[in-house]
Amino acid sequence: ERTFARQRLSGLPGNRWLALAPGARWEPKRWPAHRFAELATRLQAQSDAVILLGDGTDRPACRTIAAELPLPHVNLAGETGLLEAAAVLQRARLCIGNDSGIGHLAAASGCPTVTVYGPGDPVRYHPWHPRARWVQSASGLIGDVEVEMVAEAVQALLSENT
Repeated sequence: ERTFARQRLSGLPGNRWLALAPGARWEPKRWPAHRFAELATRLQAQSDAVILLGDGTDRPACRTIAAELPLPHVNLAGETGLLEAAAVLQRARLCIGNDSGIGHLAAASGCPTVTVYGPGDPVRYHPWHPRARWVQSASGLIGDVEVEMVAEAVQALLSENT
């Protein structure tokens, strides 16, 4: 799995890689793909490249994000199993995703993570890691989560000592 990660990420510049995971099994838990792209654009000064992760059903969202990215990227949607995804996340600087398993996998892999919540109880279900954060709108609707909210959570997380 680590060999897979090293090989698949070898073409990316630098090492400040931002992993984006736009998938979730339930539509109300999916932050719009264009917002992930907008967020990556806002974070380009702190990132060298983007890694897109998800299962096969996340390919359309990852293609949408990739088309709008200002940074070099690799789209691994549908190309990893859990252990390969964990090995990829171990190499990422940060993971941003929806309320789904990838945030928990990132936390278990030691990758700092920010999870975007729609419906659900983030206090109870957020990834458990000292460098895991979450954001949720006051309405509880994922479409109401603004890019600025997520960017602030990311900036706060990145400014912490490792």
